[in-house]
Amino acid sequence: MARAVALEVLLKYWNEQSYLNITLNEYLQNSDLSRNDKDLATRIVYGTIQNKIYLEYQLEPYIKDKKVKNRERLILLMSLYQLIFLDKIPSYAIIDEAVKLAKNKNLYAGKFVNAILRNYLRNGKRNIDEADELKRLSIETSHPLWMVKMLSKQYGLEVTKKICFHDNMPPVRAARVNTLKINKEELLKDSAFKKGNLALDAVLYEAGNIADTKYFKSGSVTIQDESSQLVAPLLDPQKNELILDMCCAPGSKTAHLAALMENSGKIIAYDLFEHKIKLVNDNLVRLGITNVELHVKDATTLKDDYPKETFDRILLDAPCSGLGVMKRKPEIKYHDSTVMDTLIPLQTKLLDNAYYLLKNNGKMVYSTCTINKKENELMIKQFLDKYPDMRIIEEKKILPYVYDSDGFYMCKLEKGK
Repeated sequence: MARAVALEVLLKYWNEQSYLNITLNEYLQNSDLSRNDKDLATRIVYGTIQNKIYLEYQLEPYIKDKKVKNRERLILLMSLYQLIFLDKIPSYAIIDEAVKLAKNKNLYAGKFVNAILRNYLRNGKRNIDEADELKRLSIETSHPLWMVKMLSKQYGLEVTKKICFHDNMPPVRAARVNTLKINKEELLKDSAFKKGNLALDAVLYEAGNIADTKYFKSGSVTIQDESSQLVAPLLDPQKNELILDMCCAPGSKTAHLAALMENSGKIIAYDLFEHKIKLVNDNLVRLGITNVELHVKDATTLKDDYPKETFDRILLDAPCSGLGVMKRKPEIKYHDSTVMDTLIPLQTKLLDNAYYLLKNNGKMVYSTCTINKKENELMIKQFLDKYPDMRIIEEKKILPYVYDSDGFYMCKLEKGK
Protein backbone atom coordinates (compact mmCIF):
# COMPACT_ATOMS: atom_id res chain seq x y z
CA MET A 1 0.00 0.00 0.00
CA ALA A 2 1.43 3.33 -1.12
CA ARG A 3 0.56 5.23 2.06
CA ALA A 4 2.04 2.57 4.35
CA VAL A 5 5.34 2.74 2.45
CA ALA A 6 5.26 6.55 2.52
CA LEU A 7 4.70 6.51 6.28
CA GLU A 8 7.64 4.14 6.91
CA VAL A 9 9.94 6.32 4.81
CA LEU A 10 8.81 9.46 6.64
CA LEU A 11 9.26 7.79 10.04
CA LYS A 12 12.81 6.73 9.21
CA TYR A 13 13.63 10.22 7.97
CA TRP A 14 11.99 11.85 11.01
CA ASN A 15 13.58 9.58 13.61
CA GLU A 16 17.01 9.04 12.07
CA GLN A 17 17.49 12.11 9.83
CA SER A 18 18.16 9.69 6.98
CA TYR A 19 18.62 10.87 3.38
CA LEU A 20 15.12 11.11 1.99
CA ASN A 21 15.91 10.04 -1.59
CA ILE A 22 18.06 7.06 -0.53
CA THR A 23 15.50 5.87 2.05
CA LEU A 24 12.61 6.19 -0.41
CA ASN A 25 14.50 4.31 -3.15
CA GLU A 26 15.33 1.47 -0.74
CA TYR A 27 11.70 1.07 0.32
CA LEU A 28 10.36 1.27 -3.24
CA GLN A 29 12.86 -1.29 -4.54
CA ASN A 30 11.86 -3.72 -1.79
CA SER A 31 8.11 -3.25 -2.28
CA ASP A 32 5.57 -4.95 -4.54
CA LEU A 33 3.85 -1.66 -5.36
CA SER A 34 2.60 -0.95 -8.87
CA ARG A 35 4.13 1.93 -10.83
CA ASN A 36 1.15 4.14 -9.96
CA ASP A 37 1.43 3.33 -6.25
CA LYS A 38 5.17 4.00 -6.31
CA ASP A 39 4.45 7.39 -7.87
CA LEU A 40 1.83 8.12 -5.19
CA ALA A 41 4.17 7.13 -2.36
CA THR A 42 6.87 9.38 -3.85
CA ARG A 43 4.48 12.33 -4.12
CA ILE A 44 3.31 11.89 -0.52
CA VAL A 45 6.86 11.63 0.88
CA TYR A 46 8.29 14.60 -0.98
CA GLY A 47 5.11 16.67 -0.73
CA THR A 48 4.86 16.21 3.04
CA ILE A 49 8.47 17.23 3.64
CA GLN A 50 8.38 20.02 1.06
CA ASN A 51 5.35 21.59 2.76
CA LYS A 52 6.12 20.61 6.36
CA ILE A 53 5.97 24.08 7.96
CA TYR A 54 2.72 24.92 6.17
CA LEU A 55 1.15 21.57 7.11
CA GLU A 56 2.19 22.00 10.75
CA TYR A 57 0.58 25.45 10.70
CA GLN A 58 -2.66 23.86 9.48
CA LEU A 59 -2.46 21.09 12.11
CA GLU A 60 -1.55 23.28 15.08
CA PRO A 61 -5.09 24.43 16.13
CA TYR A 62 -6.25 20.82 16.42
CA ILE A 63 -3.44 19.49 18.60
CA LYS A 64 -2.28 22.61 20.50
CA ASP A 65 -0.51 21.35 23.63
CA LYS A 66 -1.38 17.66 23.15
CA LYS A 67 1.52 15.22 23.19
CA VAL A 68 1.32 13.51 19.80
CA LYS A 69 3.57 10.58 18.94
CA ASN A 70 5.71 10.86 15.80
CA ARG A 71 3.75 8.16 13.99
CA GLU A 72 0.37 9.84 14.51
CA ARG A 73 1.83 13.28 13.72
CA LEU A 74 3.23 12.02 10.42
CA ILE A 75 -0.04 10.29 9.50
CA LEU A 76 -1.81 13.61 10.11
CA LEU A 77 0.74 15.64 8.14
CA MET A 78 0.78 13.31 5.15
CA SER A 79 -3.03 13.16 5.17
CA LEU A 80 -3.31 16.94 5.28
CA TYR A 81 -0.88 17.10 2.35
CA GLN A 82 -3.18 14.83 0.35
CA LEU A 83 -6.34 16.73 1.35
CA ILE A 84 -4.83 20.10 0.43
CA PHE A 85 -2.65 19.32 -2.59
CA LEU A 86 -3.93 16.09 -4.23
CA ASP A 87 -7.38 17.10 -5.36
CA LYS A 88 -8.03 13.99 -7.50
CA ILE A 89 -8.20 11.68 -4.45
CA PRO A 90 -11.56 11.71 -2.59
CA SER A 91 -11.37 13.05 0.97
CA TYR A 92 -13.15 10.02 2.46
CA ALA A 93 -10.51 7.69 0.92
CA ILE A 94 -7.64 9.73 2.38
CA ILE A 95 -9.22 9.72 5.86
CA ASP A 96 -10.12 6.01 5.74
CA GLU A 97 -6.53 5.10 4.82
CA ALA A 98 -5.14 7.39 7.55
CA VAL A 99 -7.37 5.75 10.19
CA LYS A 100 -6.30 2.26 9.07
CA LEU A 101 -2.62 3.21 9.36
CA ALA A 102 -3.15 4.68 12.84
CA LYS A 103 -5.24 1.71 14.05
CA ASN A 104 -2.46 -0.72 13.08
CA LYS A 105 -0.66 0.31 16.26
CA ASN A 106 -3.39 1.63 18.52
CA LEU A 107 -7.21 1.71 18.35
CA TYR A 108 -7.32 5.06 20.17
CA ALA A 109 -4.83 6.53 17.67
CA GLY A 110 -7.27 5.69 14.86
CA LYS A 111 -10.09 7.59 16.60
CA PHE A 112 -7.75 10.52 17.31
CA VAL A 113 -6.62 10.79 13.66
CA ASN A 114 -10.20 10.41 12.40
CA ALA A 115 -11.50 13.21 14.68
CA ILE A 116 -8.78 15.68 13.71
CA LEU A 117 -9.03 15.11 9.96
CA ARG A 118 -12.83 15.39 10.00
CA ASN A 119 -12.58 18.60 12.05
CA TYR A 120 -10.16 19.95 9.46
CA LEU A 121 -12.59 19.08 6.65
CA ARG A 122 -15.41 20.92 8.42
CA ASN A 123 -13.33 24.03 9.09
CA GLY A 124 -11.24 24.20 5.91
CA LYS A 125 -7.78 25.68 5.41
CA ARG A 126 -6.48 28.06 8.02
CA ASN A 127 -5.59 31.51 6.68
CA ILE A 128 -2.05 32.72 7.29
CA ASP A 129 -2.77 35.73 9.48
CA GLU A 130 0.84 36.81 10.15
CA ALA A 131 1.24 40.57 9.62
CA ASP A 132 4.98 40.22 8.96
CA GLU A 133 5.58 39.47 5.26
CA LEU A 134 8.69 37.36 5.87
CA LYS A 135 6.87 35.17 8.43
CA ARG A 136 3.99 34.78 5.98
CA LEU A 137 6.37 33.71 3.22
CA SER A 138 8.10 31.29 5.60
CA ILE A 139 4.81 29.55 6.44
CA GLU A 140 3.32 29.61 2.95
CA THR A 141 6.40 28.12 1.26
CA SER A 142 7.69 26.06 4.22
CA HIS A 143 11.10 27.71 4.38
CA PRO A 144 12.41 28.34 7.91
CA LEU A 145 12.29 31.98 8.92
CA TRP A 146 16.08 32.29 9.31
CA MET A 147 16.50 31.20 5.69
CA VAL A 148 13.85 33.59 4.37
CA LYS A 149 15.50 36.44 6.28
CA MET A 150 18.95 35.54 4.97
CA LEU A 151 17.82 35.27 1.33
CA SER A 152 15.81 38.48 1.62
CA LYS A 153 18.85 40.33 2.95
CA GLN A 154 21.02 39.02 0.11
CA TYR A 155 18.57 39.23 -2.80
CA GLY A 156 15.60 41.36 -1.75
CA LEU A 157 12.04 40.25 -1.02
CA GLU A 158 10.75 39.84 -4.59
CA VAL A 159 13.59 37.55 -5.70
CA THR A 160 13.31 35.61 -2.42
CA LYS A 161 9.61 35.00 -3.13
CA LYS A 162 10.47 33.60 -6.57
CA ILE A 163 13.12 31.31 -5.07
CA CYS A 164 10.86 30.02 -2.29
CA PHE A 165 7.84 29.34 -4.50
CA HIS A 166 10.01 27.70 -7.16
CA ASP A 167 11.56 25.38 -4.56
CA ASN A 168 8.12 23.78 -4.12
CA MET A 169 7.64 22.92 -7.80
CA PRO A 170 8.38 19.41 -9.15
CA PRO A 171 11.98 19.15 -10.42
CA VAL A 172 12.59 18.59 -14.13
CA ARG A 173 14.24 15.37 -15.29
CA ALA A 174 17.49 16.62 -16.81
CA ALA A 175 20.31 14.51 -18.23
CA ARG A 176 23.60 15.01 -20.05
CA VAL A 177 24.42 13.32 -23.33
CA ASN A 178 27.61 11.27 -22.97
CA THR A 179 29.49 12.43 -26.06
CA LEU A 180 31.94 9.53 -25.70
CA LYS A 181 29.13 7.21 -26.82
CA ILE A 182 26.43 9.17 -28.69
CA ASN A 183 25.71 12.63 -30.08
CA LYS A 184 22.81 14.80 -29.04
CA GLU A 185 21.06 14.78 -32.43
CA GLU A 186 20.95 10.99 -32.43
CA LEU A 187 19.44 10.91 -28.94
CA LEU A 188 16.82 13.53 -29.81
CA LYS A 189 15.39 11.19 -32.44
CA ASP A 190 13.66 9.54 -29.47
CA SER A 191 10.62 11.75 -28.84
CA ALA A 192 10.84 11.17 -25.07
CA PHE A 193 13.84 13.54 -25.04
CA LYS A 194 13.91 17.23 -25.86
CA LYS A 195 16.62 19.89 -25.83
CA GLY A 196 17.57 21.45 -22.53
CA ASN A 197 17.21 25.13 -21.71
CA LEU A 198 20.72 25.99 -20.59
CA ALA A 199 23.62 23.58 -21.20
CA LEU A 200 25.05 22.45 -24.54
CA ASP A 201 24.76 18.69 -23.94
CA ALA A 202 21.59 18.82 -21.83
CA VAL A 203 18.39 16.94 -22.59
CA LEU A 204 15.11 16.79 -20.72
CA TYR A 205 13.28 13.47 -20.33
CA GLU A 206 9.50 13.37 -20.20
CA ALA A 207 8.61 9.69 -19.93
CA GLY A 208 9.34 8.57 -16.37
CA ASN A 209 12.60 7.58 -14.71
CA ILE A 210 15.70 8.16 -16.86
CA ALA A 211 17.57 5.43 -14.97
CA ASP A 212 15.12 2.84 -16.34
CA THR A 213 15.95 3.65 -19.98
CA LYS A 214 18.27 1.73 -22.30
CA TYR A 215 20.17 4.97 -22.89
CA PHE A 216 21.08 5.30 -19.21
CA LYS A 217 21.94 1.62 -18.80
CA SER A 218 24.21 1.69 -21.86
CA GLY A 219 25.92 4.88 -20.68
CA SER A 220 24.64 7.11 -23.48
CA VAL A 221 23.17 9.54 -20.95
CA THR A 222 23.77 10.33 -17.32
CA ILE A 223 21.50 12.12 -14.85
CA GLN A 224 22.80 15.64 -14.23
CA ASP A 225 21.04 18.95 -13.72
CA GLU A 226 21.59 21.60 -16.38
CA SER A 227 23.27 24.10 -14.04
CA SER A 228 25.74 21.43 -12.94
CA GLN A 229 26.55 20.77 -16.60
CA LEU A 230 28.04 24.27 -16.95
CA VAL A 231 30.85 23.61 -14.46
CA ALA A 232 33.15 21.29 -16.47
CA PRO A 233 33.04 23.40 -19.67
CA LEU A 234 33.88 26.46 -17.57
CA LEU A 235 37.06 24.74 -16.37
CA ASP A 236 37.71 23.89 -20.05
CA PRO A 237 40.11 20.95 -19.53
CA GLN A 238 42.54 20.30 -22.37
CA LYS A 239 43.71 16.95 -23.71
CA ASN A 240 46.81 15.55 -22.03
CA GLU A 241 46.53 17.89 -19.02
CA LEU A 242 46.74 16.74 -15.40
CA ILE A 243 43.46 17.67 -13.66
CA LEU A 244 42.58 17.52 -9.97
CA ASP A 245 38.94 16.99 -8.90
CA MET A 246 39.02 17.61 -5.16
CA CYS A 247 35.49 16.58 -4.09
CA CYS A 248 34.25 14.31 -6.87
CA ALA A 249 31.16 12.45 -5.57
CA PRO A 250 28.67 11.66 -7.05
CA GLY A 251 30.94 11.93 -10.10
CA SER A 252 28.79 13.71 -12.68
CA LYS A 253 31.26 16.58 -13.13
CA THR A 254 34.23 14.19 -13.11
CA ALA A 255 32.61 12.25 -15.94
CA HIS A 256 31.88 15.46 -17.83
CA LEU A 257 35.54 16.53 -17.57
CA ALA A 258 36.59 13.14 -18.94
CA ALA A 259 34.17 13.42 -21.87
CA LEU A 260 35.47 16.89 -22.73
CA MET A 261 39.03 15.47 -22.65
CA GLU A 262 37.92 12.51 -24.82
CA ASN A 263 39.43 10.12 -22.28
CA SER A 264 42.91 11.59 -22.76
CA GLY A 265 45.15 13.18 -20.14
CA LYS A 266 44.56 12.29 -16.51
CA ILE A 267 42.03 13.26 -13.86
CA ILE A 268 42.91 12.51 -10.24
CA ALA A 269 39.70 12.57 -8.21
CA TYR A 270 39.15 12.46 -4.45
CA ASP A 271 36.30 12.01 -2.03
CA LEU A 272 36.19 11.56 1.72
CA PHE A 273 34.00 8.42 1.80
CA GLU A 274 34.78 5.00 0.36
CA HIS A 275 31.14 4.14 -0.40
CA LYS A 276 30.82 7.33 -2.46
CA ILE A 277 33.99 6.55 -4.40
CA LYS A 278 32.49 3.15 -5.25
CA LEU A 279 29.38 4.88 -6.65
CA VAL A 280 31.59 7.25 -8.67
CA ASN A 281 33.54 4.30 -10.06
CA ASP A 282 30.34 2.45 -11.03
CA ASN A 283 29.18 5.58 -12.87
CA LEU A 284 32.50 6.00 -14.70
CA VAL A 285 32.48 2.34 -15.80
CA ARG A 286 28.92 2.69 -17.14
CA LEU A 287 29.95 5.79 -19.11
CA GLY A 288 33.08 4.18 -20.59
CA ILE A 289 35.54 6.54 -18.88
CA THR A 290 39.15 5.40 -18.56
CA ASN A 291 41.27 8.47 -17.67
CA VAL A 292 40.20 8.93 -14.02
CA GLU A 293 42.18 7.78 -10.98
CA LEU A 294 40.02 7.63 -7.82
CA HIS A 295 41.18 8.03 -4.21
CA VAL A 296 39.56 8.12 -0.78
CA LYS A 297 41.05 10.99 1.23
CA ASP A 298 40.25 14.24 3.00
CA ALA A 299 40.97 16.89 0.35
CA THR A 300 41.88 19.47 3.00
CA THR A 301 45.19 17.58 3.41
CA LEU A 302 46.12 17.09 -0.26
CA LYS A 303 49.00 19.54 -0.18
CA ASP A 304 50.79 16.99 2.02
CA ASP A 305 50.70 14.47 -0.85
CA TYR A 306 51.85 16.47 -3.87
CA PRO A 307 54.61 18.97 -4.66
CA LYS A 308 53.58 22.61 -4.91
CA GLU A 309 52.06 23.61 -8.28
CA THR A 310 51.41 20.07 -9.55
CA PHE A 311 48.14 20.43 -11.48
CA ASP A 312 47.29 22.22 -14.74
CA ARG A 313 43.65 22.72 -13.70
CA ILE A 314 41.64 22.08 -10.55
CA LEU A 315 37.94 21.61 -9.95
CA LEU A 316 36.78 22.35 -6.41
CA ASP A 317 33.08 21.52 -6.28
CA ALA A 318 32.90 22.33 -2.60
CA PRO A 319 30.67 20.86 0.12
CA CYS A 320 28.01 23.49 0.76
CA SER A 321 24.63 24.22 2.32
CA GLY A 322 22.79 23.03 -0.81
CA LEU A 323 20.35 25.94 -0.89
CA GLY A 324 20.21 25.72 -4.68
CA VAL A 325 18.83 22.16 -4.73
CA MET A 326 15.96 22.42 -2.22
CA LYS A 327 13.43 21.59 -4.94
CA ARG A 328 15.20 18.26 -5.45
CA LYS A 329 16.11 17.69 -1.79
CA PRO A 330 13.44 19.40 0.34
CA GLU A 331 14.88 18.12 3.62
CA ILE A 332 17.75 20.60 3.18
CA LYS A 333 15.30 23.35 4.17
CA TYR A 334 15.22 22.06 7.72
CA HIS A 335 18.97 21.89 8.35
CA ASP A 336 20.08 24.01 11.28
CA SER A 337 21.45 27.45 10.42
CA THR A 338 24.62 26.61 12.38
CA VAL A 339 25.70 24.31 9.51
CA MET A 340 27.45 27.41 8.07
CA ASP A 341 29.78 27.43 11.08
CA THR A 342 31.43 24.22 9.87
CA LEU A 343 31.03 24.63 6.09
CA ILE A 344 32.73 28.01 5.66
CA PRO A 345 36.00 27.02 7.42
CA LEU A 346 35.98 23.76 5.40
CA GLN A 347 35.57 25.64 2.10
CA THR A 348 38.42 27.96 3.12
CA LYS A 349 40.77 25.01 3.81
CA LEU A 350 39.89 23.39 0.48
CA LEU A 351 40.64 26.63 -1.37
CA ASP A 352 44.00 26.89 0.43
CA ASN A 353 44.90 23.42 -0.84
CA ALA A 354 43.73 24.26 -4.36
CA TYR A 355 45.94 27.36 -4.43
CA TYR A 356 48.99 25.40 -3.25
CA LEU A 357 48.53 22.63 -5.85
CA LEU A 358 47.68 24.81 -8.88
CA LYS A 359 50.47 25.57 -11.35
CA ASN A 360 51.44 29.12 -12.20
CA ASN A 361 49.20 30.18 -15.09
CA GLY A 362 46.95 27.26 -14.12
CA LYS A 363 43.18 27.61 -13.92
CA MET A 364 40.68 26.44 -11.35
CA VAL A 365 36.92 26.49 -10.87
CA TYR A 366 35.27 26.84 -7.47
CA SER A 367 31.62 25.78 -7.59
CA THR A 368 28.74 25.13 -5.20
CA CYS A 369 25.08 24.15 -5.44
CA THR A 370 24.09 26.90 -3.00
CA ILE A 371 22.88 30.46 -3.55
CA ASN A 372 24.19 31.70 -0.20
CA LYS A 373 26.59 34.56 -0.94
CA LYS A 374 28.67 33.82 2.17
CA GLU A 375 29.72 30.53 0.55
CA ASN A 376 30.10 32.01 -2.92
CA GLU A 377 30.96 35.62 -3.76
CA LEU A 378 32.15 36.45 -0.26
CA MET A 379 34.19 33.25 -0.06
CA ILE A 380 35.95 34.14 -3.32
CA LYS A 381 36.55 37.71 -2.13
CA GLN A 382 38.22 36.34 1.00
CA PHE A 383 40.29 33.97 -1.19
CA LEU A 384 41.47 36.81 -3.46
CA ASP A 385 42.36 38.98 -0.48
CA LYS A 386 44.53 36.13 0.84
CA TYR A 387 46.12 35.27 -2.53
CA PRO A 388 46.46 38.46 -4.62
CA ASP A 389 48.13 36.60 -7.51
CA MET A 390 44.78 34.91 -8.22
CA ARG A 391 42.33 36.64 -10.53
CA ILE A 392 38.75 35.97 -11.63
CA ILE A 393 38.32 35.06 -15.30
CA GLU A 394 34.58 34.38 -15.22
CA GLU A 395 31.89 34.16 -12.57
CA LYS A 396 28.38 32.70 -12.98
CA LYS A 397 25.42 32.43 -10.66
CA ILE A 398 22.18 30.71 -11.61
CA LEU A 399 19.11 31.25 -9.46
CA PRO A 400 16.83 28.19 -9.63
CA TYR A 401 13.70 29.85 -11.03
CA VAL A 402 15.44 31.46 -14.04
CA TYR A 403 15.98 28.28 -16.12
CA ASP A 404 13.95 25.83 -13.98
CA SER A 405 17.23 24.26 -12.87
CA ASP A 406 19.23 23.88 -9.69
CA GLY A 407 20.69 27.03 -8.18
CA PHE A 408 24.45 27.13 -8.75
CA TYR A 409 27.53 29.30 -8.36
CA MET A 410 30.79 28.86 -10.24
CA CYS A 411 33.90 30.98 -10.49
CA LYS A 412 36.86 30.40 -12.82
CA LEU A 413 40.18 31.77 -11.57
CA GLU A 414 43.73 31.93 -12.89
CA LYS A 415 46.96 31.88 -10.93
CA GLY A 416 49.50 34.51 -11.97
CA LYS A 417 53.27 34.50 -11.63
